[in-house]
Amino acid sequence: MDIREHQKSIYLTRQRNFFAGLSGLAVIANFLLVGKLAVIEEKIIMIPGIAREMIIEGAQVSQSYLEESALLFASCLLDLTADTVPAKRDMILKHASGRSKKNIEALQSYFAVKEEEHKKFGLMTFFAPKKLQVDTKNLRVVVEGTLTSMFGKKGIEQEEVKYLMSFDFVGGLLKIKEFSRLLPKTKDEKK
Repeated sequence: MDIREHQKSIYLTRQRNFFAGLSGLAVIANFLLVGKLAVIEEKIIMIPGIAREMIIEGAQVSQSYLEESALLFASCLLDLTADTVPAKRDMILKHASGRSKKNIEALQSYFAVKEEEHKKFGLMTFFAPKKLQVDTKNLRVVVEGTLTSMFGKKGIEQEEVKYLMSFDFVGGLLKIKEFSRLLPKTKDEKK
Protein backbone atom coordinates (compact mmCIF):
# COMPACT_ATOMS: atom_id res chain seq x y z
CA MET A 1 0.00 0.00 0.00
CA ASP A 2 2.79 2.42 0.80
CA ILE A 3 4.29 2.06 -2.66
CA ARG A 4 0.97 2.87 -4.35
CA GLU A 5 0.41 5.90 -2.16
CA HIS A 6 3.96 7.03 -2.78
CA GLN A 7 3.53 6.68 -6.57
CA LYS A 8 0.23 8.54 -6.40
CA SER A 9 1.89 11.25 -4.33
CA ILE A 10 4.70 11.57 -6.89
CA TYR A 11 2.13 11.72 -9.73
CA LEU A 12 0.14 14.47 -7.95
CA THR A 13 3.32 16.41 -7.18
CA ARG A 14 4.38 16.30 -10.85
CA GLN A 15 0.91 17.35 -11.93
CA ARG A 16 0.91 20.25 -9.44
CA ASN A 17 4.40 21.36 -10.55
CA PHE A 18 3.35 21.20 -14.22
CA PHE A 19 0.29 23.43 -13.63
CA ALA A 20 2.29 25.76 -11.38
CA GLY A 21 4.85 26.13 -14.20
CA LEU A 22 2.09 26.89 -16.75
CA SER A 23 0.58 29.47 -14.38
CA GLY A 24 3.99 31.08 -13.94
CA LEU A 25 4.45 31.28 -17.73
CA ALA A 26 0.98 32.85 -18.09
CA VAL A 27 1.85 35.49 -15.46
CA ILE A 28 5.15 36.29 -17.23
CA ALA A 29 3.34 36.53 -20.60
CA ASN A 30 0.78 38.93 -19.11
CA PHE A 31 3.51 41.17 -17.69
CA LEU A 32 5.24 41.22 -21.08
CA LEU A 33 1.97 42.19 -22.81
CA VAL A 34 1.30 44.95 -20.28
CA GLY A 35 4.82 46.28 -20.86
CA LYS A 36 4.33 46.18 -24.64
CA LEU A 37 0.99 48.00 -24.39
CA ALA A 38 2.53 50.66 -22.16
CA VAL A 39 5.19 51.62 -24.72
CA ILE A 40 3.23 51.12 -27.95
CA GLU A 41 2.36 54.22 -29.98
CA GLU A 42 -1.27 54.55 -31.01
CA LYS A 43 -1.87 54.72 -34.75
CA ILE A 44 -5.21 55.81 -36.20
CA ILE A 45 -6.07 54.45 -39.61
CA MET A 46 -8.88 56.00 -41.62
CA ILE A 47 -10.93 53.26 -43.19
CA PRO A 48 -13.86 54.13 -45.40
CA GLY A 49 -17.28 52.68 -44.71
CA ILE A 50 -17.50 49.25 -46.25
CA ALA A 51 -20.60 49.02 -48.42
CA ARG A 52 -19.23 46.65 -51.09
CA GLU A 53 -16.27 44.36 -51.63
CA MET A 54 -12.87 45.96 -51.29
CA ILE A 55 -9.87 44.21 -52.72
CA ILE A 56 -6.21 45.05 -52.26
CA GLU A 57 -3.81 43.03 -54.38
CA GLY A 58 -0.16 44.02 -54.41
CA ALA A 59 -0.08 47.77 -55.04
CA GLN A 60 -3.51 47.77 -56.72
CA VAL A 61 -6.83 48.42 -55.01
CA SER A 62 -10.35 47.75 -56.19
CA GLN A 63 -12.56 50.42 -57.71
CA SER A 64 -14.95 50.26 -54.76
CA TYR A 65 -12.10 50.83 -52.27
CA LEU A 66 -10.96 53.91 -54.21
CA GLU A 67 -14.54 55.21 -54.40
CA GLU A 68 -15.17 54.81 -50.67
CA SER A 69 -11.80 56.35 -49.79
CA ALA A 70 -12.45 59.31 -52.11
CA LEU A 71 -15.85 59.91 -50.49
CA LEU A 72 -14.31 59.76 -47.02
CA PHE A 73 -11.55 62.22 -47.91
CA ALA A 74 -13.98 64.49 -49.80
CA SER A 75 -16.09 64.75 -46.67
CA CYS A 76 -13.05 65.71 -44.59
CA LEU A 77 -11.84 68.22 -47.17
CA LEU A 78 -15.13 69.88 -48.13
CA ASP A 79 -17.63 69.54 -45.25
CA LEU A 80 -16.19 72.36 -43.16
CA THR A 81 -17.12 74.92 -40.53
CA ALA A 82 -14.89 77.44 -38.77
CA ASP A 83 -14.73 75.08 -35.78
CA THR A 84 -13.94 71.88 -37.69
CA VAL A 85 -11.23 73.09 -40.09
CA PRO A 86 -8.28 72.56 -37.67
CA ALA A 87 -9.39 69.05 -36.67
CA LYS A 88 -10.03 67.99 -40.25
CA ARG A 89 -6.70 69.50 -41.34
CA ASP A 90 -4.88 67.43 -38.74
CA MET A 91 -6.79 64.30 -39.74
CA ILE A 92 -6.03 64.74 -43.45
CA LEU A 93 -2.36 65.57 -42.87
CA LYS A 94 -1.96 62.40 -40.79
CA HIS A 95 -3.23 60.44 -43.80
CA ALA A 96 -1.38 62.35 -46.49
CA SER A 97 1.35 60.75 -48.53
CA GLY A 98 4.77 61.93 -47.39
CA ARG A 99 6.39 61.11 -50.74
CA SER A 100 6.11 64.67 -52.03
CA LYS A 101 6.79 67.74 -49.91
CA LYS A 102 5.05 69.88 -52.56
CA ASN A 103 1.78 67.95 -52.13
CA ILE A 104 1.90 68.22 -48.32
CA GLU A 105 2.48 71.97 -48.64
CA ALA A 106 -0.46 72.23 -51.08
CA LEU A 107 -2.76 70.51 -48.56
CA GLN A 108 -1.49 72.76 -45.74
CA SER A 109 -2.06 75.82 -47.92
CA TYR A 110 -5.58 74.62 -48.81
CA PHE A 111 -6.52 74.33 -45.15
CA ALA A 112 -4.88 77.68 -44.26
CA VAL A 113 -7.03 79.41 -46.89
CA LYS A 114 -10.17 77.53 -45.82
CA GLU A 115 -9.59 78.33 -42.14
CA GLU A 116 -9.25 82.04 -42.92
CA GLU A 117 -12.32 82.07 -45.21
CA HIS A 118 -14.52 80.14 -42.78
CA LYS A 119 -13.62 82.43 -39.86
CA LYS A 120 -13.84 85.65 -41.84
CA PHE A 121 -17.23 84.98 -43.46
CA GLY A 122 -18.84 82.65 -40.88
CA LEU A 123 -18.81 80.12 -43.69
CA MET A 124 -20.09 76.54 -43.61
CA THR A 125 -19.61 74.24 -46.59
CA PHE A 126 -21.22 70.93 -47.43
CA PHE A 127 -20.41 68.70 -50.39
CA ALA A 128 -22.94 66.30 -51.93
CA PRO A 129 -21.19 63.93 -54.35
CA LYS A 130 -23.06 62.96 -57.49
CA LYS A 131 -20.58 61.16 -59.73
CA LEU A 132 -17.20 59.49 -59.37
CA GLN A 133 -14.73 58.76 -62.16
CA VAL A 134 -12.22 56.19 -60.92
CA ASP A 135 -8.83 55.34 -62.42
CA THR A 136 -7.61 52.32 -60.46
CA LYS A 137 -4.36 52.04 -62.43
CA ASN A 138 -3.16 55.54 -61.46
CA LEU A 139 -5.05 55.66 -58.11
CA ARG A 140 -7.00 58.76 -59.12
CA VAL A 141 -10.62 59.75 -58.59
CA VAL A 142 -12.55 62.70 -60.01
CA VAL A 143 -15.41 63.57 -57.68
CA GLU A 144 -18.29 65.62 -59.09
CA GLY A 145 -21.05 67.10 -57.00
CA THR A 146 -22.74 70.11 -55.46
CA LEU A 147 -20.86 72.32 -53.03
CA THR A 148 -23.25 74.24 -50.80
CA SER A 149 -21.85 77.28 -48.99
CA MET A 150 -23.72 79.08 -46.22
CA PHE A 151 -22.52 82.55 -45.28
CA GLY A 152 -23.61 83.05 -41.68
CA LYS A 153 -27.30 83.95 -41.78
CA LYS A 154 -26.96 86.00 -44.95
CA GLY A 155 -27.19 83.51 -47.77
CA ILE A 156 -26.68 80.20 -49.43
CA GLU A 157 -24.75 79.51 -52.60
CA GLN A 158 -24.65 76.24 -54.53
CA GLU A 159 -22.31 75.34 -57.34
CA GLU A 160 -21.47 72.26 -59.36
CA VAL A 161 -17.81 71.39 -58.82
CA LYS A 162 -15.23 68.75 -59.73
CA TYR A 163 -12.24 67.76 -57.65
CA LEU A 164 -9.33 65.51 -58.51
CA MET A 165 -7.91 63.28 -55.80
CA SER A 166 -4.88 61.12 -56.31
CA PHE A 167 -3.57 58.60 -53.86
CA ASP A 168 -0.41 56.70 -52.97
CA PHE A 169 -0.49 53.15 -51.72
CA VAL A 170 2.05 53.17 -48.89
CA GLY A 171 2.63 50.27 -46.52
CA GLY A 172 -0.76 48.74 -47.20
CA LEU A 173 -2.56 52.07 -46.65
CA LEU A 174 -4.19 54.37 -49.17
CA LYS A 175 -2.89 57.89 -48.50
CA ILE A 176 -4.05 61.06 -50.18
CA LYS A 177 -1.40 62.57 -52.43
CA GLU A 178 -3.16 65.38 -54.27
CA PHE A 179 -6.42 67.29 -53.99
CA SER A 180 -7.29 70.00 -56.49
CA ARG A 181 -10.34 71.61 -58.00
CA LEU A 182 -10.91 71.05 -61.70
CA LEU A 183 -12.23 74.16 -63.35
CA PRO A 184 -14.68 73.84 -66.26
CA LYS A 185 -13.18 74.32 -69.70
CA THR A 186 -13.82 77.69 -71.31
CA LYS A 187 -15.12 78.01 -74.87
CA ASP A 188 -11.60 78.71 -76.16
CA GLU A 189 -10.22 75.52 -74.53
CA LYS A 190 -12.98 73.35 -76.01
CA LYS A 191 -11.98 74.25 -79.60
